[in-house]
Amino acid sequence: MNNAPITDAETRTLFAPLASYPHLALAVSGGPDSVALMHLAVGWTRSHGGSPKLSVLTVDHGLRPESRDEAKMVQHQAKQLGLPHAILAWEREDAVSTNVQARARAARYELMAAWCHAHDIPALVTAHHLDDQAETFLMRLARGSGLDGLAAIPERSTWAGIAVLRPLLDLPKTRLVATLDDRGIEYVTDPSNVDPRFERARMRNNIEALAKLGLTPEALALSAQRLRRAREALEQYAEGFLAKHSEMSEAGYATVDAQALAAAPQEIALRALARLIGAVGGGEEPVRLVKLEALLAALTENPDKTHTLGRCRLEPISGRLGIFREARAHGLPVLRLKPGERALWDNRFRIELGRHARAPLTVKALGEAGLKQLRKRSEISASLPRIAGRTLPACWRNDELLGVPALGGASSPGVDCRAVFINAEHPSGLNR
Repeated sequence: MNNAPITDAETRTLFAPLASYPHLALAVSGGPDSVALMHLAVGWTRSHGGSPKLSVLTVDHGLRPESRDEAKMVQHQAKQLGLPHAILAWEREDAVSTNVQARARAARYELMAAWCHAHDIPALVTAHHLDDQAETFLMRLARGSGLDGLAAIPERSTWAGIAVLRPLLDLPKTRLVATLDDRGIEYVTDPSNVDPRFERARMRNNIEALAKLGLTPEALALSAQRLRRAREALEQYAEGFLAKHSEMSEAGYATVDAQALAAAPQEIALRALARLIGAVGGGEEPVRLVKLEALLAALTENPDKTHTLGRCRLEPISGRLGIFREARAHGLPVLRLKPGERALWDNRFRIELGRHARAPLTVKALGEAGLKQLRKRSEISASLPRIAGRTLPACWRNDELLGVPALGGASSPGVDCRAVFINAEHPSGLNR
């Protein structure tokens, strides 16, 4: 294994696919992987005349006493490199006691995607590397995952409309550490990375024993890479199916030809459902394969019944299958926008209030009362499915409904609010 520091020539090759983005956000926790990413990215942009622009994001999960100091360490390094830095705190009402790492991961991406939307940054760069790829492959294998799960971590994916890029995916962690050590750069070590309570740490702690059997990180990552080729071919087939048989509405819902779905090869039908549910539901994670399989079976057996999965409600509508955002009992998000601000709402809509708006406003779901009010005033199409209308983001000031920007803007004078359904082409896949 090559454990040498990463050269400037290698860095240019690794980061070349990122050059088309005007602004990149770097996810930097303070560990050696992400700190190396930050320093390599800076060297690369300097060789490009300072382009693309870089910003650094650190999520403080608050799960360990040291986390704030580690975030401050990253902030200090970013400042020395001349990069803007933001610390994003995970604010939660309940204590996290189960499935800690999965919940923290979802919160991390949600916070960073929201920040990127608010600051008009189209892409987030993470420091996933070859060892992460191998560990993910083993974790998925232990669960009996299928093709998508074993294809593990993609080089490029999307989270809530933000591109997620992983330029270091083919490099072993040892080379990232060697790069920092060679330059005398400080980094931190998270004790949870070797804590046997966590699945990934257990895999990491046994990787040497597996390597003796020939299951080296390089071999596992190579298998994942080859499986990705097969996944990409199936995804293209699924894209063609959706282009022909489904429609996505700017109102945040989708419909698909139920008969075509039933007649499609099961693998393609599963992928089509996964994409539609991911786009409409805006969920934190892709729906697990076993649940999708159960849903497809239920749709086949009971096509006239209503089903729920992945924050979505699936029900027959005008001879097709409709996929709608589920209106849960605890409600949809409520946020406050000041003039000139942008925000991500429900992981589905990008909302922006014009800088010349007269005053701040509140964005929350239209709800049943708001929908009735607009229909009474003939300000919303009667053809819009009720469930889709109830879950649209609407602009409010106190109890006054100002309008529904996703359907053409707010209707009250002095309100310049726009909304875009960001998941219209969201490539959400299967979690296998």
